[in-house]
Amino acid sequence: MSLRKWILIGVLVCGIAGVNFALNPHVAPWSDDVLGDNEVSAAELSQALDEWLMLDARSEGDFIQDHIPGALLLNEDDWEALLPEVFDAWAPGQRVVVYCGSEACQASEQVAVRLREEVGFDDVMVLKGGWDAWLELGD
Repeated sequence: MSLRKWILIGVLVCGIAGVNFALNPHVAPWSDDVLGDNEVSAAELSQALDEWLMLDARSEGDFIQDHIPGALLLNEDDWEALLPEVFDAWAPGQRVVVYCGSEACQASEQVAVRLREEVGFDDVMVLKGGWDAWLELGD
């Protein structure tokens, strides 16, 4: 195939993609603005600090250094020892938000799954972006 044909195909593909982008009202699923089914944004969480039980899934050292006001530590390393304090703080029907260090961290997802499956908590969310997202609110 000649170079001219490759260029024409490239221009056509880019044109079609551009038209699709302009006409498609949906945001890409990987966009920072899109929340998953069990995710909450830092902005939404900051408006409801008194209503939700916040659980920090990071290490004890990170938690001691700093955490979201009112959050309790609950990570998988010390699950059995930390869970009783969570039960004491939780009220039936109360929403639970779990966070870890960043978007790439999976500890919050793992703790949230355990809370749903092993403990039976129904309304467990994960803070999108984790601790990093919370810190960005202060900027």
